[in-house]
Amino acid sequence: MINEQLDGQLRMATLDPLEGKQFQVLKRDGRVIEFDETRIYLAIEAALKADAGLVQDQAAPETLQADAQRLTSEVVELCLSRLKEDETLEIERIQDVVEEKLMVGGFHGAAKRYIVYREERRKARAIRGDRTMDGEAQENLFVTLPDGGKEVLDPSRLKRDIYGACRGVEDKCQAGDLFDETMRNLYDGVRIDEVDKAMVMSAKARIEKEPAYTYVAARLLLNQIYEEVLPKFDSPVELPKVHRDHFRDYLNKGVAAERLTPDLLKFDLDKLADALELERDQQFAYMGI
Repeated sequence: MINEQLDGQLRMATLDPLEGKQFQVLKRDGRVIEFDETRIYLAIEAALKADAGLVQDQAAPETLQADAQRLTSEVVELCLSRLKEDETLEIERIQDVVEEKLMVGGFHGAAKRYIVYREERRKARAIRGDRTMDGEAQENLFVTLPDGGKEVLDPSRLKRDIYGACRGVEDKCQAGDLFDETMRNLYDGVRIDEVDKAMVMSAKARIEKEPAYTYVAARLLLNQIYEEVLPKFDSPVELPKVHRDHFRDYLNKGVAAERLTPDLLKFDLDKLADALELERDQQFAYMGI
């Protein structure tokens, strides 16, 4: 039933992967599996049910099923629109889109639960040690935290940041190559701030050969700035809301530090915050930051 409903929706969007398109998903252990939109539906439905206080084996109300089906169609449409025929889609990219659509759709509670679920799975993989498709344990790199402690490097976080920074310039910038180069430049015990710098420097080094990398480097640098000046956020899809919520606090602190004029506080700050367009940050070139 679920497959029939989803198939109908996908055909209406003219993005049915079963009609002339062959898409595959790359798992973390290197295995490649067929793209299956039902998996996306079940993940979204589970997050919505958990947020509604329903147990997972409990039947979902029709309204919840409808929301899950609509969100699934949006996720599938966005994922497939970014791909070319016979191209492989990484599982992390699919999960990023699920987060984004839950947040944009106003399902903030479900999005939080999905983010927590992903983090718990990441920790579980780190504890047991990921396996390659040959069954061999992958070597884990540890990063040094500001307090001197150490934790296992999360390559999926780097991959998410790099692929996100390459969005819109995928035809000129190779996210996979940039990720591989960044990983080669890291070493066991590297400081966590050096990990972020390694991504920026890898992108910056490619600007001379391909100017479009100036936007990739700028976006990676912006990620560092966001983390330094904004309150902690769990996912990039939360950034627009975090920016708006933090706007008034930023002005108050600027006035208190005598870096901004108090006259700014006389404006309608809520209206100004709602007018913020965070996506315009994506237009910065590296030298502009």
